[in-house]
Amino acid sequence: MNKKWQLILLFSLTLAFVFAACSLLPAGEQISEEEKIAAGVAATLTREAFNQQVQSGQQTAEAEAAATDTPAPTEPPPPTFTFTPEPTQTPVPTITHTPEPEHVMIPVGPTGRTTFVMDLLTVGEAEKKNAVGDNYAWSLLERPYTAETMEYRDYLDIMRVDMQVKDDFVYITFVVIGDLPEDGDIRYAVELDVDHEGRGETLVMASLPPDTEWTTDGVWVMADRDGDIGGLFPLYEEEPDPEQNGYETELFYAGRGEDPDLAWVRRHPEEANQIQLAFKRVLLGQQGVLWSAWADEGMRDPGMFDFNDHFSFEQAGSPNTGNYRYPVKAVALVDSTCRMWYGFIPTGEEPGLCTVGDSSEKDEPGMGYCVANQSVYPPVCGGPCLAECPEGRSCLPCQLP
Repeated sequence: MNKKWQLILLFSLTLAFVFAACSLLPAGEQISEEEKIAAGVAATLTREAFNQQVQSGQQTAEAEAAATDTPAPTEPPPPTFTFTPEPTQTPVPTITHTPEPEHVMIPVGPTGRTTFVMDLLTVGEAEKKNAVGDNYAWSLLERPYTAETMEYRDYLDIMRVDMQVKDDFVYITFVVIGDLPEDGDIRYAVELDVDHEGRGETLVMASLPPDTEWTTDGVWVMADRDGDIGGLFPLYEEEPDPEQNGYETELFYAGRGEDPDLAWVRRHPEEANQIQLAFKRVLLGQQGVLWSAWADEGMRDPGMFDFNDHFSFEQAGSPNTGNYRYPVKAVALVDSTCRMWYGFIPTGEEPGLCTVGDSSEKDEPGMGYCVANQSVYPPVCGGPCLAECPEGRSCLPCQLP
């Protein structure tokens, strides 16, 4: 029995109950008007409720029939979104371009020389793979040879180095035996000792330049701010000390520093065997300076000065065939000069001091070497003043008779 017929039966029973109630009254007893009205109202309410239930039942039946006959439409499923990730992009590094230094003061070039220093030559001994004048004990190196094989490099063999001091710049001109190569990691440097005690304070060093135009590229100005160069005895060989850091402070490189015009380099415009450095005069100090020159294709490390405080004589080797330490080993492809002075009169006791130069063309030495008595400090001359330092001996500068 469906719901509709259940409601009809319920309504019928209700009416029957009402009428039965009326018929059960005692015979002859009449119901009052109020009771009739109440019974009518109840029947009316029952009928209204019945109608509502019938309507509800009809709606339910229609819904059930519709569900049976025709499937209720289903709501479309929510749209499905497929997420396609963006292709992974490799981050492109941000390149910070350092602006090129703006130069205000460019060197012109030397027009002569104020002083100069001569150096012993190795070219005459090159076929023998030998060198004279190398004094490793006192940081005077004559080693334009490759390590072990002793192959001679004429562009490292210094013949003379000129200095001209002008108003703004100091010009250093290296004159070497052979023409400069087209390229290569070769350094030419000048070491400045402004307090004359044997320790260099400043190193101006330049890589081999490409042409005859002045450039700051490949030019360094290094300083020894902690004063450890030379150890206890400046220039003199001591036990290797790895704690010494040489020229550790970079004041200038390739135009970058407090003064972008501090130091420059170029090939000589007319001479293929000459290279020129220029640096501001302020680097000479106020009390004059001792200076020496270096040509270096082997060491190339300002932090290793002085070399004889980082390598023992046995480790460094020797370029002299008569020395049991022959050939050169750890310290190779390097040539240096003794120390010339400018701006003061030396006492003759300054470490590394050598022959005076002047603006004339005379290369007459006024000073020589004496064998050093190393049993006292500072060492003193232990014999006569000689034109050259004897092989295998440590010498001091002295005035020739």
